[in-house]
Amino acid sequence: MSSEKAYWLGWSQISGVGAVTLQRLHKQFSSLEKAWYASQQELQKIAGLGNKNIQQILEQRSRFSPETLLSEHLKKNPQFWTPADANYPRLLLETPSPPPVLYYQGKIDPQEMQGTQPLISIVGTRSPSDYGKRWTQKISAALAKHGYTIVSGLAAGIDACAHRSCLEAGGRTLAILGTGLDTVYPPQNRQLYQDIPQQGALLTEYPVGTKPDRGNFPARNRIIAGVSRAVIITEAPETSGALITARYANEFGRDVYILPGSLDNKKRDRVFGIIKSRGQYDFK
Repeated sequence: MSSEKAYWLGWSQISGVGAVTLQRLHKQFSSLEKAWYASQQELQKIAGLGNKNIQQILEQRSRFSPETLLSEHLKKNPQFWTPADANYPRLLLETPSPPPVLYYQGKIDPQEMQGTQPLISIVGTRSPSDYGKRWTQKISAALAKHGYTIVSGLAAGIDACAHRSCLEAGGRTLAILGTGLDTVYPPQNRQLYQDIPQQGALLTEYPVGTKPDRGNFPARNRIIAGVSRAVIITEAPETSGALITARYANEFGRDVYILPGSLDNKKRDRVFGIIKSRGQYDFK
């Protein structure tokens, strides 16, 4: 097993060091193993790291060995990738903040991870109209039958419709979670949670034992956008996480599509006019 995997895991345990900083460390030192042993003076060359951050890094990394941590971590989390692994999603690596650790459960298709098998995300409101549900089901099933893998967030509403319709059409689907792999959220999607690994996979950046937390889900949305070639939004009110996914998709250069609908539907007010052409949005 690559020693670099241990150091990606080790750095992920250092508080105050996020995904963006890890990318800077990797770029500066060419490997996170080298970065682990960098001096205070060398760390000062990393943009965004102040003296307080550097002191915290020096103190925290002295507490454990990444190799020992990896050995212990595998006991509870046997299946995970870091950017050092061949099956880590290639498209996600091209984003500014790929998670240092990505846990998975289910059937993995290497072509999906390498980006040669296209992944399409379908996201939207947790309280869809009958129109939104009906067309989400139709779109998801049609894409699945044409060989596309459907990605969503296993939330209630549109996400659940997209996953279930894909499975029923015999397709593959990936669910990106905002919890650990041992937590089903929302509880009403338990059966879906159990079915998805039979024809696809569950992915999350959170280790076993992580419960639902409000801050996890916006972060989860960057992964949904990051692994996908395109994002389809059906119904999304102003506060919907689907619009967060759209922002990330725009930032990452992904295509974004919406389902046309009635202008009388308030749940569509926000989405209907935000996309004027590829890459152009109005989020004001």
